[in-house]
Amino acid sequence: MGWLNKIGQLLGAKAPVQGERAASALAPDPAPEPTMDDWQALCMALGQALALDDRDELWGEVRQAIEQPAQYLDRFADELVNRGMDEPAHVTPWLALVEGLQRRSQNVELDWKLNMDDTIWALQQLRTVQQRGLDLQALAGSRALNHEALQEAGDYLRRQGLALVSIDIDSDSYPLSVLEASAVAPLQALAAQVGGKLLPLHN
Repeated sequence: MGWLNKIGQLLGAKAPVQGERAASALAPDPAPEPTMDDWQALCMALGQALALDDRDELWGEVRQAIEQPAQYLDRFADELVNRGMDEPAHVTPWLALVEGLQRRSQNVELDWKLNMDDTIWALQQLRTVQQRGLDLQALAGSRALNHEALQEAGDYLRRQGLALVSIDIDSDSYPLSVLEASAVAPLQALAAQVGGKLLPLHN
């Protein structure tokens, strides 16, 4: 069974019993801490959606960030210094996931100040776009800027059955990936399980 097919089981297993929290409706419980199973499910499902041959290795990197942050930091120090991550306490599994996708050319990060030429260039770096041979020249000449440029590109990709998403890292940059449109909602649910956000970019 594929990881995307396990999502319903994983999420359903955590659904509260009807009326279970009625007594505390005005003071909801804090979100539960994500488990290793939650993180593995997200990594494997995202790796499957992006057709990664080494999704087990991607999960291994994220797991190391959780269990051995000092070793993870030492392993990827040259890359992480650009994020100001120079202590184990700075290491998070969510950033490890983004970094892992970027190493595999399935995520590219753009500053929020961008134009359509920047957007086209960024999308052309992604394996999904390269493998599909997507022609992005239909976007050339657009004068859209910043978030609007990404939304316009997202609209174009939606017409191809794809989705442009930002893996939110709570910064002024956009870590961008391109997925099958049908994979977005299940992956958003898994991201929410670990406290993360996968944001579709379209109008």
